[in-house]
Amino acid sequence: MRRIISTAIALGAALAAAGCGSNEEAEPAATEQADAADAVDPNNPFAAAEKKMNDEMMAAVGTDVGDSWVRKMIVHHQGAIDMSRIGLQQNVSDHVRQMAQESIDKQSAEVEALRKLVKEGSPNPQSGQPFQAAMTEMQQEMMAASGADISETFMRKMLAHHEGGVALSDAALASGVTGAVREQVNKTRAGQQEEAEMTRAMLNGEPMPSATRASAAEPAAPAPAATSRPAPARSTPSPRPTQTPTPEPAAEADEHAGHNMSGQ
Repeated sequence: MRRIISTAIALGAALAAAGCGSNEEAEPAATEQADAADAVDPNNPFAAAEKKMNDEMMAAVGTDVGDSWVRKMIVHHQGAIDMSRIGLQQNVSDHVRQMAQESIDKQSAEVEALRKLVKEGSPNPQSGQPFQAAMTEMQQEMMAASGADISETFMRKMLAHHEGGVALSDAALASGVTGAVREQVNKTRAGQQEEAEMTRAMLNGEPMPSATRASAAEPAAPAPAATSRPAPARSTPSPRPTQTPTPEPAAEADEHAGHNMSGQ
């Protein structure tokens, strides 16, 4: 009996040791997989920022449709800021570098305006439904967008991002948002549409419009003054002598003056 008990104890200890060993081996493997998932893809340094934006947009829900749009657009714009900052760290062209910096400036200003419209209250999960299709399509197009180099990749991703902003705004307008939120929706939509058109033009090889305007605004260098001989001094004409008018001779008195001719 004692032998049976001893054997059982030894077998249990062996199984426990084996279990611990497998767990210890599994934990590093899981950690390595997580690290690999979080690693930056050298061919797509924007992937982590894109995923973060999508996850937070899906989770952003407000008290009503208008509030949900506000909260989702805050995350949307923050995503553009994050991607632009990553773009500035890459070997991008000068025009794309300027585009990224302007995107940071514009989106930061609009985020501040959007924050003022956030409502207090309990979130309504149904209020985020009108935006699901637009968010899904935007995420798919952004993740699939790539170019011949990092500059083109950034522009194509930002084009999908801006088009997504237009689609989200259209969904808000179709849902009948009103008041200050509707005004902001229209303003945001116009801005996103303008950014999309600018990015599309840059992909077609056109320079960044703001750079073109800046060049046109620079004053042209003054032309060098032509070397010419000084004009000869004009001589002041001498004043003409004042002529005293010669008095006209008095008319000779008519010899018949004073005579009565009626008597002749």
